[in-house]
Amino acid sequence: MSEQAPLKSAQWQVRWATPDDTDALLALFERSFGAPMGREEWLWKYRFADSPGVVCVDDGELVAFNGGMPRPVTLEGRDTTAVQMGDVMVDPRYRGILTRKGPFYRVVQAFFAEKVGEGLDYRYAFGFPHARHARLGSALKLYCETDRIEEARWSPRARRGWRHTARPLTADDAPVADALWQAMRQALPDAALCQRDSQWLAHRYRQVPGREYLTWLVVERLTRRPVGICVLRQHGPKVELLDLVAPPSALNAVLGCARHLTARLGCEALTAWVSPRVARALAPTRPELSATEVVVPGSQVNGKPLGMELEKRWWLMGGDTDFR
Repeated sequence: MSEQAPLKSAQWQVRWATPDDTDALLALFERSFGAPMGREEWLWKYRFADSPGVVCVDDGELVAFNGGMPRPVTLEGRDTTAVQMGDVMVDPRYRGILTRKGPFYRVVQAFFAEKVGEGLDYRYAFGFPHARHARLGSALKLYCETDRIEEARWSPRARRGWRHTARPLTADDAPVADALWQAMRQALPDAALCQRDSQWLAHRYRQVPGREYLTWLVVERLTRRPVGICVLRQHGPKVELLDLVAPPSALNAVLGCARHLTARLGCEALTAWVSPRVARALAPTRPELSATEVVVPGSQVNGKPLGMELEKRWWLMGGDTDFR
């Protein structure tokens, strides 16, 4: 069908996606975002979900989709459930329909209504939409803004610190990674922390197809005691800090090693996406902070007060997205 083809119907049907929809969803992804996604990456992204998400069907054709990836979250010493929203897709022919009868509203509302809320599969939802998209979701009473993402920037540091050093994290370091994750969650009881244990690190950074990350274990030089983990990805002249697994007391040491690794790569800057809660913890490292157009919404479909429970409490970085 051409880009100018008329809409077939206003009687759109909404249902949960099945494995048989994968080819159609990949085609919808390319129509929506103007770039393809490989099957392996799609299956990696939604491997922990019973269904990738909700689809809207017009006369047998998939025209919209709202996806969700389960993320265990720890808060105040308790484990709870959240879902990371991703791949909110609407066929370009249908994007002008911005009412509560349109495909965008239908797929998001159906997902939140059935899955997100008190006593449902996920207590919380979060994502990383552009502010323009988030405003539409808020106007339709789907989203509520809980946080915003800032960009932090540090200069590289050529001089190596004398107290700490770093080496690549390996699969054999799983017990070390788990211990650092436990130390982190215990030291940040007031923050909403997405799981960062060894299984998550392996899934997110080693098993993702088509991307390469540098995952480093920072240790004390003399005692070899592990103090933290940092995950880096080079983008041309810059290095992005995707993730940190360390208690706040160790962040200065971990950032020092990340800045030194940036210098060793010959790059001009180390940058990171951070929620305000992360930015406050990193304040002693003196980052330059700038605003972005990325919003962290919650769901208000089953009650805005519940959706706002984590306002200003999210600990989120670029590694919590599925696309960086």
